[in-house]
Amino acid sequence: MDSSFNLFTGAIIMVIGLIMAGAAWTFFRRFKNLSSALNRAHEMTQTANGSISELVAVRRRNRSFRWTNEYPVVSFPANGKQYNVQLSFAEKRAGHYTLGSGCRVCYVPHDPQCCVVEEFRKPMQRARTQYLIWTIVLCFFTLNCITGGIGAFLTAFIG
Repeated sequence: MDSSFNLFTGAIIMVIGLIMAGAAWTFFRRFKNLSSALNRAHEMTQTANGSISELVAVRRRNRSFRWTNEYPVVSFPANGKQYNVQLSFAEKRAGHYTLGSGCRVCYVPHDPQCCVVEEFRKPMQRARTQYLIWTIVLCFFTLNCITGGIGAFLTAFIG
């Protein structure tokens, strides 16, 4: 084969590998964010009755559609103070959450910002598992792309 073809192929494969590495990093960050709260579940010995005090709108779009999602901000009393925690991982289509609706919040007594709304615990665990699986799969394909690109570059230069 022509060495310029191998260089071009190697460059394309490396670009694809870098895109997959970025996606793997994104899934890994999401996994770590959910794990940080879920791994402290054994410390969450206090509970409080909270409510959805605010709905934060997030605008999404693709090539064909635009839509609005929302995630709740939960307010709950702890240690004599009122805490507000944004639950960005609980993003749903607009209209799913009702402002003022009640929820049960489990929190760490000395760090009330570290909390989990009881109804979101199982979805958080499922999402954490999915993020880990996607991270592993994307890392595997990233490794394949990078080694394939390096192989194509070596073939072009060494022959």
